[in-house]
Amino acid sequence: MKTALSIAGLDPSGGAGLLADIKVFVAHGVYAMGVLTATTSQNTKGLYGMELISPEMISNGIKAIFDDIKVNAIKIGVVPSVDIIKAVADSLKALPECPEVVLDPVMSCKNGDIWLEGESKKAIVEHLFPLASIITPNRFEAKEITGISINSLDDAKKACEKLLSYGTKAVYLKAGDINGVSLDLFYDGKNFVLLDECERLETIHTHGSGCSLSSAIAANIAKGDSYIEAVKKAKNYIFKAIKNAEIIGGGCNPINHFIK
Repeated sequence: MKTALSIAGLDPSGGAGLLADIKVFVAHGVYAMGVLTATTSQNTKGLYGMELISPEMISNGIKAIFDDIKVNAIKIGVVPSVDIIKAVADSLKALPECPEVVLDPVMSCKNGDIWLEGESKKAIVEHLFPLASIITPNRFEAKEITGISINSLDDAKKACEKLLSYGTKAVYLKAGDINGVSLDLFYDGKNFVLLDECERLETIHTHGSGCSLSSAIAANIAKGDSYIEAVKKAKNYIFKAIKNAEIIGGGCNPINHFIK
């Protein structure tokens, strides 16, 4: 059985973060593993608090897995401090052979509110981008990193080129609503691939969709898909999961991770 490891934070309501990643891995038929970076008080209505796991514990968790189990792909989500970012990066650099890494550079919410600031934001780019096979920023995160506002396909292409210059092998940019369609763009340094445009779903029930997209990409890569095959399958999966979201709580509900 192929395996995938999530290095991410905990949403106790199960919509996002490590629990969501585990659900996605299971739904894709890969053996799911996780190393926790932070725990939160959170539900469908909001985020109310967060406590960080010690960098030493995170490093030891990563080491314990790789000392025993072959990992086919890694997904990295919330890494909320400079020390944690460095601990994850150093742990992966110490491996004899690091698997493919899908990095969701979590810096902002879907509404554009930036909650990861300053040195941590810089550290993700400096220490984790060069280790990443694919990064999956949304339009707000891409703007924070590159300074480029994304209002058109040309803007998205410029942002992808700038993002790639920081060391990652490929970029999956979630540009969001551009002229009434959901624009997702893939770039590997050679080719731009505009992923199939799909209807813009009018729904608030998208909690954890970004986390789940990156973990779906990682699961597909773990199973042997090329980067472009992995992102195409992941986009289709997330679209169906959002369209068929279940009502779990009273706020922004999670996607349906086990949609067929």
